[in-house]
Amino acid sequence: MSRIKTVIALLVLCTADGVAQNGADSQSQVQPTPPRMIRVAGAVMVGLVEHRSLPEYPDQALTKGIEGDVIFKMIADETGKIVFSESVEGDPLLIAASTDALRDFRFRPYLLNGAPIRVESQIGFHFALHRKGDTVKGQVECMSTIPYRPEFRTGVLSDKGVSVLWPRKVSGDEPQLPPELAGKVGSVYLTITIGADGKVQDVKVLGGDEEFISPVVAAVKQFVYEPQLVDGKPFVATTQASYHFGPRH
Repeated sequence: MSRIKTVIALLVLCTADGVAQNGADSQSQVQPTPPRMIRVAGAVMVGLVEHRSLPEYPDQALTKGIEGDVIFKMIADETGKIVFSESVEGDPLLIAASTDALRDFRFRPYLLNGAPIRVESQIGFHFALHRKGDTVKGQVECMSTIPYRPEFRTGVLSDKGVSVLWPRKVSGDEPQLPPELAGKVGSVYLTITIGADGKVQDVKVLGGDEEFISPVVAAVKQFVYEPQLVDGKPFVATTQASYHFGPRH
């Protein structure tokens, strides 16, 4: 049986619909406003690096055998310059060396709808020791991926200071196709409504190949998310998703 390759693109579009306040059933509407800052994953920022200098491995850390990861929370302005950084993980010696290196980092501006925007993200360095006999050498790399941390959940900050954190899937099996569809190529395009409790309220089919739709929709309805948060309060949200299937080459 051919293996099936699934590619999922979530959070192409996410909008707030409403949230019950003070336990009431009524829902308030959030009017979309242009964001003044967007929060993006560290991997996105690594791809935007225009100029960098890696940290030098501290001699004291080499002597003491200190290694590990250093992770920073950072903000880059509309020109790609780091205007704020704060360490959230790492040994103090390694943090100090990394802080010096960050001063030399420069990113290409992050564009939202074609316009540069201030970005909050994370960046990390991996310090590793390599021993050969009595010789110890240190190596430093910029981390291409950083483990998920709740404080780095992606979202935006509007021009009115409203913080919006987008939904994040936390459970639910990905769609499994029946044997008769093994090796076939197909796609399904959906709009998913996620409730303030994180459960899927509704799934609308925007298009796709008919025989793939039923198993995909059935699986998506079982997904559970961390709900969208608007200034810390859970809101109903809609998001678009696409699923693409085909033989793995």
